[in-house]
Formats: sequence, C-alpha cells, structure tokens
Amino acid sequence: DDYNALQRNVDTWAFFSVFRSRLWLLDQKWSYPGGWTEAKRAERARGLAKYLLNSVLQLGPTFIKIGQLSSTRSDLLPGEFVEELSTLQDRVPAFSASKAIAIIEKDLGRPVSKLFASFDERPIAAASLGQVHRAVLFSGEQVVVKVQRPGLKQLFDIDLNNLRILAEQLDKGDENRRNFRADAAWARAPKVYWEYCSPRVLVLEYLPGVKISDKARLAAAGLDLDMVARRATEAYLIQILKHGFFHADPHPGNVSVDPKTGDLLFYDFGMMGEIGGDVRERLLDVFYGIYRKEPDQVLKALVDLKVIKPTGDTLSVRRAINFFIENLARQTERQETIANIGEDLFAIAVDQPFRFPATFTFVLRAFSTLEGIGKTLNPDYRFSEDSGSNSRLLLEQVQQQVRGSSSGASHVRAAASELGAAAAAMPLRVQRIESTLSQLEAGDLKLRVRVLEGERANRRQGIMQAATLHTVASVGLLNVGTQLALSGGRDGAAGVVLALSAVFGGLALAGLKRVQRLDKFEKEIRG
Repeated sequence: DDYNALQRNVDTWAFFSVFRSRLWLLDQKWSYPGGWTEAKRAERARGLAKYLLNSVLQLGPTFIKIGQLSSTRSDLLPGEFVEELSTLQDRVPAFSASKAIAIIEKDLGRPVSKLFASFDERPIAAASLGQVHRAVLFSGEQVVVKVQRPGLKQLFDIDLNNLRILAEQLDKGDENRRNFRADAAWARAPKVYWEYCSPRVLVLEYLPGVKISDKARLAAAGLDLDMVARRATEAYLIQILKHGFFHADPHPGNVSVDPKTGDLLFYDFGMMGEIGGDVRERLLDVFYGIYRKEPDQVLKALVDLKVIKPTGDTLSVRRAINFFIENLARQTERQETIANIGEDLFAIAVDQPFRFPATFTFVLRAFSTLEGIGKTLNPDYRFSEDSGSNSRLLLEQVQQQVRGSSSGASHVRAAASELGAAAAAMPLRVQRIESTLSQLEAGDLKLRVRVLEGERANRRQGIMQAATLHTVASVGLLNVGTQLALSGGRDGAAGVVLALSAVFGGLALAGLKRVQRLDKFEKEIRG
C-alpha cells in the first residue's frame, strides 16, 4: 500500500518509452525479419496489445481507468487494442479479501459477522477503484458491498499530482449525499443502504445484468441493439439537459442491461458531473438551434458558453456550423467538406476561436464513451444523429420545466414583451443606419477585405523561410561538430553540437511537412 514516488515515475516513463517505440516500429516494414506481411504485422499488433494490457494492469488504478475509457473507442483504436483493453471493464485483478474485511470493520466499527448474515469473501467484480462482494443482510435482503482499494489516494497523488480534483472524487461524496434517480422507467440505479456506508464502504442493492457492450448476450436475450444504443443516448440527454447532474464514467463496466426487460442499469457513481442552470440553458439553445437548423442561434449559444471566442471573422465559423448542421444525418467525405468550406476551415485554423471550458471536460468524456459503445453495438451508429432525433421531445419537456408551467396568457405576454422591446429599439437602429450612411458619404468608413488566399500564401512563405533557416543552422552545426570530433577537441563539445544539429534538422523536416500539407490543402480547395 506504500508507494515510492521515484520508483513510480521511473516505471511510468519506462512504460511510455517502450510502448511508444514498439508502436512506431509496428508500421516500419524494414523492422520485420524476412520481410513485411499483413500476417506478421497483425501478430506483432496482438503482441503489443497484450503488452499494453499487462503494463496497464501492473501500473494499477490510474492507468486501468484510462484503459477502460480507451476500450470503448473502437472507432479510434485498432481492434487488437480494443479487444485486450475491454477486459479491463470487468476483469481487473482483485485485492485480498482480508484487506477488504479490514477496511469494512475499521470504517463501520463492527465485525463483518455482526454486520451481515453472510458475506462472500470472493469478489464478484473488481474495478480500478475498488471491488464488490456479495452479502446478505440480517433482514434477508441481498446486497453488494463496494470497498475502495487501499492506498488509492496516495497513488493518485503520485500519478496525477496536477489533477488533484480526481483524487477528491474518491471520498464518494456525491454518492453518499445525493441519490441518482432516473426519470425514465427503463433506467434504474441500485438502492443505497445508508446505514451500512462509510467514506470507503458502500452497500447497494444487488442488480445483475448483461454488460452493455456484450452484443452476443444482448442479441441472445432478444433485445434490439439499436434500441439499447438509443436509450443510452437519451438517458444522458435527460441527465445533462434536464438535471445537470450526470454519470461521468459510463464505460461498459458501469452500464448493464436487464436481459428480461431491456432496462439500463447504472453502477458506480464515484465520478459524477454537474453543470449549472445557465450552462444547461445554453446547451438547450445549442440543441434547439441544431434541431431547427439555425446556425446563428447555435453560434450565439456557443459564444455564451465560451466555447467560441468572438473574433473579427465570425462568418467563417457560422458557415462551418451551417455546413455540419445540414450534413448531420450523413457522413461527409473529406474532399466534399474541403470543397464546400475549405476557405472557412483555414480561417478558423488561423483565428483559433474555439476554446475548451473546464465545465465540459466530463460532458465530452461521457459523450465520447457513448459514441464508442454505440459503434460497438452498431458500426453505423452516430451519436450526433441519434441525439438529434431523440432530443426534440425531451428538449420541449425541459424548456417547459425551465420556464415553469406556462399558460397561453404567459406566452402572449412574452410575445408582447419581445415585440415591445423590438419597437423600442427601432429608433436606435434607424439612427445607426443614418450614422453609417453619413460615414460612407464622408469617406470615414473603412472596409476590411480579408483575402484568405493571400493569407495562405504568406503562411506558406513564413514556414518555408523558417525551414530554410533551420536547414542552414543544422548543416552549419553538423560541419562544426564533425570538425570538433575529428580534431579530438574538448570532451563532449562535439556531441552537444551534433545534438543541436539534429534538433534543427528535425525542425526543418517538420517545416517541410507542414508546407506539404498546406500545398495539399490548397490543391483540394481549388479542386
């Protein structure tokens, strides 16, 4: 249970270095003895996937949690990696029953024999943060007892020193203070037995089910896989848009399906996310704008959410939003996208108006995991399309809840208020139009014309100049380093100079690759 920080860092960086090197060699054909073949590459990929799994298990909870998240991304990771990492969802090595019993007795202040009529020392499941034992209360109710792994906070402090907020999740504060209740009849969460809980021990109702990513068992139970994916999406829309309180770790080990009813069963509420009312209303505006195909409303809501920083050129952002809204229901090809909004994408890349507020860290993480689960159940699943088709009625219900019980009279009053505000603003608008016309007549109004083609040419020229300078520096340092090495000069000087030459050479190559990408982009825009 005691972790050495220095040894932990050495183990972590050794893993990163070895894995990155082996991943790079995977596609280097010269590295295959006897020549490269698809079969040899597949065999090496399976070996690397097994190495990744074993290393993650050895490194422990922090990396197991990252592996669980990655295991749902079948659309991003090779199949061999997903297959191996998926075992982390419900087959993580357990710690000893004696340690679990010691934690329970210490936290609850009584022997296990006095707490439960029976307690199964063999865990039924082990996860990155704890493990689960079955038990029976003296009242006869079957329960599960969740016990946190010993020394977990100390380990997280070492691994995630700059992310202490994750360690604070370990006190299970949200789960012990706030119930997770589902509005939908087809979504359930286990009942909590509060009198048997402590900061490290939780006693919950026993709710067995089939893992949501187990296609074979779900199909054998006669369940519609598309329906399961849709329900998962709708459940999260309800949690985020209606309540602003949501399960932030929905990997397949934490979401199951009742094989008899098709109900979704949610487990493990140690990582919950919460968003405020204002943010929730702006998210509603985004969804409504997408549903009604109004890019201006979407753009305004994203600016209010601070996802987009207003720049001098919002037209490009608006055009890009409009293009993606219009093509939400189908997968567009790269060439089609660039042909339609290539100029706008370049302007967005230069202006960099997008931001990533910390508020949405867990939201995007949950959506990313749901996308991976959906694609596991159906390769053609698209979260954006499914959320759009399922969200209309939900959004209407949420808007009613946010606005309260609105009668017809209140709608009339609201419309009259908007009309009055528009009428009051009309004189000011006329004055602004008159002022603009006066400036035009006097020649005081300057018109800024943005030539994106010229900007791209200037950008390319700047990169080429930098690459040329890096090349000259690399060659010059290479010459000096070679002379020092041949003359037997000061020890180490030649090595330092040659290393600097290699650095500048790498920068030059990176610059040339950027130029190649810009040329390819320019060619695609021009068709």
